[in-house]
Amino acid sequence: MGRAFFFRFITFTILCTSALGSDQYTLSLKDVRKAMDKMLTYHVENKEFSPLIVKRSMKIYIEQFDPDRIYLLKREVEPYLGVPLNKSREIISDYNKDQYPEYWNINFTIERSILRAQKIRHEQIERLINEGEEGLKKSVTLAYGNYPSDEKELKDRIYDRLILEVKSHLRSRKEETITPQLMQEILNHRSRKTFAFEEGYLNPSEHQLSLHILKAMAKSLDAHTGYYSPREAYEIRTMLKKEFSGVGVVLREDFDGVYISDLIHNGPAFKSGSIQVGDLLVAVNHQGVEQITFEQLLEVMKGKSGSKITLGVKRNNTIIHVDLVREKITMDDERLTLSYEPYGDGIIGKIYVPAFYDNGGSVSLAHDLKEALRTFKAEGNLLGIVMDFRENSGGFLSQAVKVSSLFINGGLIVVSKYADGEVSYARDVDGRQYFDGPLVILISKASASAAEIVAQALQDYGVAIIVGDERSYGKGSMQFQTITDEKAKAFFKVTVGRYYTASGRSPQIQGVQADIHVPTAFFPYNIGERYLEFPLSNDHLSGDVFHSLMNIKQGSYKDVARFTVPYLKPRETEWRQMLPKLVANSRKRIKDNQNYQFFLKVGNGYRLKKAKTQTRLEALKENYGSNDLQIQESVEIVKDMITIGRQH
Repeated sequence: MGRAFFFRFITFTILCTSALGSDQYTLSLKDVRKAMDKMLTYHVENKEFSPLIVKRSMKIYIEQFDPDRIYLLKREVEPYLGVPLNKSREIISDYNKDQYPEYWNINFTIERSILRAQKIRHEQIERLINEGEEGLKKSVTLAYGNYPSDEKELKDRIYDRLILEVKSHLRSRKEETITPQLMQEILNHRSRKTFAFEEGYLNPSEHQLSLHILKAMAKSLDAHTGYYSPREAYEIRTMLKKEFSGVGVVLREDFDGVYISDLIHNGPAFKSGSIQVGDLLVAVNHQGVEQITFEQLLEVMKGKSGSKITLGVKRNNTIIHVDLVREKITMDDERLTLSYEPYGDGIIGKIYVPAFYDNGGSVSLAHDLKEALRTFKAEGNLLGIVMDFRENSGGFLSQAVKVSSLFINGGLIVVSKYADGEVSYARDVDGRQYFDGPLVILISKASASAAEIVAQALQDYGVAIIVGDERSYGKGSMQFQTITDEKAKAFFKVTVGRYYTASGRSPQIQGVQADIHVPTAFFPYNIGERYLEFPLSNDHLSGDVFHSLMNIKQGSYKDVARFTVPYLKPRETEWRQMLPKLVANSRKRIKDNQNYQFFLKVGNGYRLKKAKTQTRLEALKENYGSNDLQIQESVEIVKDMITIGRQH
């Protein structure tokens, strides 16, 4: 697994995308209540701006500024972390008048902490440069449970953070010689990025304060409700649709400039042949970029599909100006990928599914999956399939329904239950099963949302065996959102209900339970809905609701009972009858596999030995092989299903 879900953030801002993500809009304090009241109307549980929401929002406002606890002191945050009831009522009264004095007060405290931190950072940079390599040998803490009790502790934390930043940069560049000049350049670069973040809180405009307040209040409703700027909304849309308008260059900022770190295959820059990875970007439309921030550069790069842009790049001390036209670019490397391996008289297909994407046109997961099945069948006798959902955090619900429908012969797939008790359902009305052989779905603690719908739905019908970590992420809630509407006046998503699969179960909190435990790279980590702030509780459909749904006689089939599954229990099929044998075989293989045992040992805390020049990933590959252990074991389980099935 080359990518870690829980460390990833949406990175499409560096793809030089279109102007659809521009932040050229202005919020006022009067917009705060207007937007919040709308979200409260939709929300599954919280229907008013209550003392509970006040208390949560104060805490979140502070944490969204200082999540690492390296600015504010304990005595400065305590008045806002334990808001008494009478103060909450006062804040609610102010809210109803579109006034937010307490949030202004928090920001005044934040401003003072920024000015103090800037002074301390300057002092500690000088200290670290003077100490040089000796300073970098210090063991530092990555996370803190509490805010610092005094300025001395704060200074130590800022110093430790500087050490971490230098070490991180040196690892990424694999620098061997550490000089005072190099450390100065690294720390100056990091400071500029920090200053850019701090500017949003120093003397904030009404727009900036309103945005900070709205983000804190929205997040207070539950773990998955949020308010977004137009730029953030655009980035999320790009991730979901797997396409954007731009020239197809990926930029990387370093202390000595902005580089072309990658080219999107068949994008305008790639097709021009005049831009290369490693080029230094020095101008856009013949205007130098040295004096603007990276974020400002991204804004300059934006434009609609069909518009022109000229990039100036420096290569071997020569500056080249390249005229390009922005195009719609499909992110093929973020779509489904497939491979297969021969087995017996056929093949076993392997499909990596990164997300449940849909651009509203020809690009969608269901379409790509159908093409993958056709490709496999053209290559030979398709005996079995492994679908990899390990890093799949979800996407469009409609795609989850369509993907599930490929593997069942008609039936209920997902039930949605809203705050007002309304229940709706989605089912497979195609009635065509595209594959009915051995199917393994590989999950991890990071598999969430739409990925959980598909995994649990196919588990319900007994058509797939779920393999991987003991449970998936546990997101069983659904959101109404305006993010995919490019013309929306406000971008937010709000939790409006829970979903359940055909057994009446919901994966909320507890996740999809694996049939066969095959630990993934995520197994040592506390990942999941249960570890988030303010998650919804788990429940299941009542028997009355479940059975009333099963008796519906509309759709493309008449005999609904034929397609039902036992209430709160997966259907007993040929594959599920094999489970005891499949589990026993898998456990024995993992126990006997030295590579897998070493992988588990490292996950449980063993510090592996590595050469000084090696990265951790290189050392891991050397110690337990470069093959994907979980895919390997999933394929072996499919082979067992094929063999046992033929014996029966």
